[in-house]
Order: sequence, then structure tokens, then C-alpha cells
Amino acid sequence: MIHYLPYILLFAVATMLIYGWGLWRSMHQHQDLNNLLTSKGISRIKKELKRNGKMTKKELADCVKGLTASQPFSKQRIGVTNPNQFLDSLLPYMERQEMIRKSKQNGKVYYDLIH
Repeated sequence: MIHYLPYILLFAVATMLIYGWGLWRSMHQHQDLNNLLTSKGISRIKKELKRNGKMTKKELADCVKGLTASQPFSKQRIGVTNPNQFLDSLLPYMERQEMIRKSKQNGKVYYDLIH
């Protein structure tokens, strides 16, 4: 009976590690989903600006409307329900990172990709 003790302890440690990893993942899932959605939004905006050139915020809102993100093996999903609010946080971040630039022409604000 005593020679089974190491196997029981190894099983207990493995179970503890798997449970801890799952707990950590569930605690950080919301932030991970936000980061994933932000990343997908940036990719979509860069792709549209590359294809169309200068675009207004309204045109960009149509591009990110309905954008969703989810992690593999998870039913949790996050999506853009208010494109203008999403762009209000995303466009200034992209400007600070020097991915895009903002310019005014004829009273309208345009966003353009920095090459």
C-alpha cells in the first residue's frame, strides 16, 4: 500500500496544477477577450485604410460594426455593439502608436495609414 503513495501525490499535484491554470484563465478571460477584440479591430482598420486610403470615422465604424472575438475552446464571446464608442478608444491608441494619422480636409476629419 505504501508504494502507491508517490503516485497518489503526483496525481494530486497534477490535479492542483490543472485546477490552478483553469482558475487563472477564468480570472483573466475578460481582459484577454478585450485584448483580442482590440487586436482584431486594429487589423481590420489597417486593412481597410490600406485598401481605401483616407477614411472618416463614420466609414471606419461601418468596418468594425459586428466584429467579434472569442478564445479557442471557449463559449465566451465579445463583440462590438457600439462602433463609435469602440473607435473612440481605438483610434487615439493607434495614433499614439503611430499606426495612423489624423488630418482635416474641408471640415472633415480623416484617418490615414502611416507607411
